[in-house]
Amino acid sequence: MNYYRCGQILTTHGLKGDVKVRSFSDFNRFETGHRLYILHQGQYIEVKVNKSAIFGKNLLVSFQNLLDINLIQKYHGCDIFVSEADRNDNLREGEVYHTDLIGKEIVNQNGLNRGVVKEVRSFPASDYLFVSYKGKNVYIPFINEFILEVSDKIIINEIEGLYKDEN
Repeated sequence: MNYYRCGQILTTHGLKGDVKVRSFSDFNRFETGHRLYILHQGQYIEVKVNKSAIFGKNLLVSFQNLLDINLIQKYHGCDIFVSEADRNDNLREGEVYHTDLIGKEIVNQNGLNRGVVKEVRSFPASDYLFVSYKGKNVYIPFINEFILEVSDKIIINEIEGLYKDEN
């Protein structure tokens, strides 16, 4: 089974098993009753969300059967995953999973090959495609001004300077 990282436990909060969680998902993976997996010492531990609330820029989450600081404490710093089987989000038109972008060929508006997506990185301003092209790394903002189409290939609006040393 495939698992997709959707969050990270930052720290415990209080004595009743609440944890501060940074979400890496555009979907609300942390609704009451949702099944998730905590990666702890190489094992995926199944958990169900007991409750969650917005807590500043993060979430405050508790998991069923882990409602005590002594039970949840060992998961401090662990990543949280959703399974492929539970990843049924009903994507809206134009939305894609970051994991589905990896390996896609990049082509500019003129049909020229501009590399392959190696990774998608999230930054405060937007997400960026990390592209390998002729032994160099290129970051392409994943925003409408640059991304024209996502299908079997990603068609970009290549502006001057995006690929620095190209003539």
